[in-house]
This record gives sequence, C-alpha cells and structure tokens, in this order.
Amino acid sequence: MKGACSMEKIGVINGRSFGILVTIFMIGTSILITPSGLAHEAKQDAWLACIVGVGMNVLNALLYVVLGKRLAGQSLVQYCETVFGKWIGKAISLAFVLFFYLLATLMIGDLGYFVTSQIMQETPIEVLQMLFVLVVIMAVRSGFIVYSRAAEVFFPWLILLFLILILPLVPKLTMNNFLPVMEFGIMPVLRGGFSFYGLQETIVLLMFFPYVSNMKARKSGLLSGIWIGGAILFITTLASIAVMGVALTTNQLFPAYTLAKNISIGHFLERVEGIMISIWVLSIFVKIVLTFHASLLGFVQILNIKDEKPLIAPLALGMIALSLVCYPNTIFIKDYLSKNWAPFALIFTLFLPLLLLVVSSFTDRSIKTEN
Repeated sequence: MKGACSMEKIGVINGRSFGILVTIFMIGTSILITPSGLAHEAKQDAWLACIVGVGMNVLNALLYVVLGKRLAGQSLVQYCETVFGKWIGKAISLAFVLFFYLLATLMIGDLGYFVTSQIMQETPIEVLQMLFVLVVIMAVRSGFIVYSRAAEVFFPWLILLFLILILPLVPKLTMNNFLPVMEFGIMPVLRGGFSFYGLQETIVLLMFFPYVSNMKARKSGLLSGIWIGGAILFITTLASIAVMGVALTTNQLFPAYTLAKNISIGHFLERVEGIMISIWVLSIFVKIVLTFHASLLGFVQILNIKDEKPLIAPLALGMIALSLVCYPNTIFIKDYLSKNWAPFALIFTLFLPLLLLVVSSFTDRSIKTEN
C-alpha cells in the first residue's frame, strides 16, 4: 500500500480473526458505560434500545461493505483522495484521521479516570496513562498481524471471563424491573438506540480492510463481530437493569463495574469485579490500538511517508497531553457523550461514507461514459 510500506502485506488475516477484532472493538469502552446511557434515555426499556442500536450498526456495516468493495486495495484515507481529488480528498482524509486520533485520546482519558477513581485513587492519572500508552506503542510497533493474533489468543478467555461474571447473577434477576414495557413510547427507545449507535465508531475498521484476505472475509468478519459484540453489550445491559434497577443503573458512572460487585455465592465467590476490570482493560486496549493505528496510517498516507515507526511515539505521547485537555473529568465527559457525541460522530460514521459512496458512483458512471 502506498504510504504504508512497513505494514504487513495485504491479506494477512482471515474473516475469523477480523471478526474477533470487530467484537472486541464493539465492546471497547461500551461495556462499562452503555447500560447507564441506555437507562438514562429509555429507562426500563434500555434492553430494547440496545437491540435498536445493534440494528443501526448492522445497517451501517452494510454501507461499509458496499463502500469496501470500491476501495480496491486502498484504505479509507487513500480512497478519499481517489474520489475527491488531491486537495479536497486530503482535507476529508485529514478530518477522518483527526477524528480517529480524538477518539483514541478520549479512550486514554476513559482508562485513566476509571482506574484513578475506582481502583488506584492515590496514583496520578498521568502516570497510569503513560504506562498504558507505552504498551500501545509496543503493540503498534509490533504490527497489525502481531496484535491481531494476540487478540485472537485472548478472545476465548475474554468470553470465559464474561460468562463467569454473568452466570452467577442469574438467580438475582428481577424481571419486574423491566415493567411496564414501552411505558414512555417508542421515542426514548429510538434515542437510546441512536446513542448506542454513536458510541461504536466502526468506521475505524475500514482503514484495515486492505489487510483482510478478501471481500467475503471482510463482510463476514464485520457483521459477525457486530452481532457478537452487540449480544455481549445487550446481556450486560439486561443484567444491569434486572439486578440493580433503572435508578441505580442510571446514576452509576460505571454500572457494569457496580454490577460485578453484586456477585456473591456463599463465601467462596466474592469481590469478582476484577473480572470486569480485566474484560474492560483488554477490550479498550484493543480498541485504542486499532484506533490509534488507524490515525497513524492516515497521517502516513496523507503525507506519503514510507515508514510510520518514527511517528508512533510522538503521536502516542501527544494523546496523553490532549486527553488532559479534552477530558477534564468523568462527569463532564458522560454529560457530553450523552448529548453531543452521537451527532458529532455521525458526520464520520454515516454522512461522509454516504458522500463517498454517492460521489464514487457518479465518478464510475462518468468514466464508463467516457470509455
């Protein structure tokens, strides 16, 4: 690929491996905060809003599949320049890249504030973020093939940990917490679904389409990953409402973490919130690596740089400084995310991809007419 010479050759992973990356990407930050946001909008119908949100992501994925067929071995950034020309294409590409970089920065902030507020209150947030960013640097320097294989190895353990966390909660489920169904009508459910949809940002994964073996693998991996990741988030939301109720789920910053604290079987299975921490740290790590790597590749391709490795450390360390500016505290971010993030992200996850598809369709027709 142009501007990404040091990356592995095209076609390095199959559909299964890509599906695992998509699943972990879907879980990402969402597993901790999704139940709260959905309950805030849809109350006891949060589980319905989650289904709506997953459906929206599936429809969006179909758009990406159609667009992916037109990439012809290019990344999203490169295709923008092909469709819109050099200068307009580079401007739109830069907008995508800055969006990816901002997203990675906010997730670094998520991680730092969660750990310092829930686990290690005395540790400076900058120290924790620095340690985590160093691991991100190591992962990106090792290459896409290495960290995608590592994710494949850890994925069964992630699923096992999730089952260990959820199954003991089954006796505590209170089905009355879901009643009355649709008490406030359909609009809160749709708003909650839209909020859920806005937190997924699967557009990032189009940057890695050229590194999946073929179009069939890209489609199957993307769709299966969204379904499996959506199912995990649905079960987490369902359990949060059924065990803690609407009021407690809504008022918690990290309801899934609080949910894990409710597990107690006899005197031998208690204090298992560490399992939720393990699931979340693993999934957010993969999402940060993918998102940061997408932004790195974008910068490299826009600037036509042959080797991205010299840029890895400066850009990664820049995320720490930017996160301290963009992420003043968790409450501010939660309020911002619930009101503004989904409409903002829609520009990059839906409107610009649609614009790319429409313009490329006209471009293809004009080329055929000329021929």
